[in-house]
Parts: sequence; C-alpha cells; structure tokens
Amino acid sequence: MSLRNKFSCETLGCKMGFIVKEIFRTLVNEFDKANVKLTVEQYFLLNMLNCEGGLILKELAEIVSVDKSSVLRQINSLEEHQFVARATDPEDKRRKIIYITPPGTEALDEAREVDLKIDRKISRSLSDKELQTFEDVLENLHKSITE
Repeated sequence: MSLRNKFSCETLGCKMGFIVKEIFRTLVNEFDKANVKLTVEQYFLLNMLNCEGGLILKELAEIVSVDKSSVLRQINSLEEHQFVARATDPEDKRRKIIYITPPGTEALDEAREVDLKIDRKISRSLSDKELQTFEDVLENLHKSITE
C-alpha cells in the first residue's frame, strides 16, 4: 500500500509527519529495549549541547522550537541525573550556560548507538546516491520553509 493510501495524505507535510512520528515511536521503543536512560527529547537536547559546547536555555528552546518552560523541565531532569551542569556565563552573571557532563556524554553515546542502528535499518534499501539526494531534498525543503 502506498504512503498516500495508507495515511490518506496528499501533501508532503502530512506524509513527512507520519514518517517522523514512526521514527520517533521507533526511537522510543528501541531506547526502552536498550535501557537508554534518556527520553528522545533529552537525546535531542544532549546532541545540541554536545555539538555547541554549551548553550543558554533560550538558545536551546529556539533550536528545538519548544517553549522555554518545557526545555527547562527536560534540563532539570537531565541535571538530576548529572547528565548536564549549569555554569554562570562570564559575560552576564545572570545567565546560566548549560553543558553536557561526562555521564551525559556516555548516555548520549548509548543513545546514538541505538539511533545509528535504526538509521541503518531505515536506509538499508537506499543507495549512497539516493541517500545524498534525499538529504539534498530535505535541505531544499528546509530552506523553502524557513525563508
């Protein structure tokens, strides 16, 4: 059955929404099976912190397009597990910079391993050229939406 028939979708947004939802659900299930100590949302946040080397709450919320209070709840939980730490911003003593900690890096690595396994499963039927074309199309779609 085609994607259009299965989900009664006519638009790219609808089709992509269903696919993203399925990938998200798979991540949740596989994280649970592998005893990953992160939620998928926390995994995304730790990825951002790991790539950026530290961010303030407002920046994190903007990157993931979620309100600051929701991100703060996730950060508080990550901090309870010692996966992140906060430090005073040397340029503005009122702001706190959030950093990933070594235990956070370990948890992130475990989650990435599961994510890569899922990625290999998802992309196994595609050639390298098809994957590159897909990534190019995603980049173009992103530009179209954000411009």
